Amino acid sequence: MKKIVTLTVILLTFITTSCGSMYTFNRFYNNHKNDMNSTAFQLPRFMTNILSGMSPEINSFFTNVYDFKYITIDNINPVNLQKINTEINMITSSNFTDIVRSNQESNRLVISGKEYQGIVKELVYYKMDGNKINAFYLKGNFNTNTIKQLSEKGEFDAFTTKLQLQPTNTIIPNTIQ
Repeated sequence: MKKIVTLTVILLTFITTSCGSMYTFNRFYNNHKNDMNSTAFQLPRFMTNILSGMSPEINSFFTNVYDFKYITIDNINPVNLQKINTEINMITSSNFTDIVRSNQESNRLVISGKEYQGIVKELVYYKMDGNKINAFYLKGNFNTNTIKQLSEKGEFDAFTTKLQLQPTNTIIPNTIQ
């Protein structure tokens, strides 16, 4: 029995590390958008203007966004929480550079970007607070220093809080509800 468990762990580790480059935020989003206690949405570029009304810094930041995906999951059990943490690690280990990474026992913050010629083209934001997760993905053109400043000022936290507090009908126009 111990041999089977050991072999299974080794096999899962091998699969996880060898397939890490194939795991994307889009796949993560699609795998979890229908989870219990989750809220998820994505906005193409032509709809990012409905996110206006945030702080001036965030409004300015979003002028460069081509794609936006957001997901929050509440009341996650420890097994699924560990699985999600592993998935985020797989995403950010594939050509992403950590801008901010803080790992504590019940809290975790990861802001990681994929750069091309000195410009961040993709950004993954992941925050775990107890058994709740907030994550979003941005595709566009971003300055690394701006990202770090927004993080240090708590703008990303304020942004995710505002998204959670807004009624659905103010995020999604009535014409497409």
